[in-house]
Amino acid sequence: AGESLLHGLPRPGEVDYTEGVEIDLASDGTGELRFKRGESDEIIDLKLKLLPSTMERIRTLYGVTGFLTSKDNYQSKKHFANLGWVTLSAREGGLTREVRLNYSENRLIKELYDIFRAIATQQMHLFDIDNAEQYQPLDLPTQLRVLERDLELERIAEPEQMLAALRNINSNDALPLIARNHAKRIVEKIEKKKFKSPVKK
Repeated sequence: AGESLLHGLPRPGEVDYTEGVEIDLASDGTGELRFKRGESDEIIDLKLKLLPSTMERIRTLYGVTGFLTSKDNYQSKKHFANLGWVTLSAREGGLTREVRLNYSENRLIKELYDIFRAIATQQMHLFDIDNAEQYQPLDLPTQLRVLERDLELERIAEPEQMLAALRNINSNDALPLIARNHAKRIVEKIEKKKFKSPVKK
């Protein structure tokens, strides 16, 4: 199973910081995302289910890097603390290992690092979009602008996982027309595979 703790990562365009982000994955791709927002001590706990291709890539990266048995800490000599610290960990059989870093020059470890960040960003977008749709529909245009920017910057692990939520917005006549039209445009781009993901095929 893979696991990642992402400390103090701000969401792009967000005033309040997101802290203590933790992703815990089982081998079948089910898992949980936990995080805190702003000044609140409340822990938000979300269930998630990764696509089989994403989970397979995570397993491959842990395997080919020899993560569980390697002595390398993977941290670059250059520190980028402003990016937020990430603790990558894995458990298999009787072996457990974790490594804390904020940037790595190891291409495969950096991909793993980027995937976990993108999973967190993806699930937070789903959470925020759902909340806006239910309680603050006038916030949806802003939420969708930020989502599209993250898609363009390859910050979403599985763009296709956004489709159901976006289609729901597009078909809901009670929501602002600008949000419904924007959701439709994003759906069309995802369907045409206009957005790349940090998960390499």
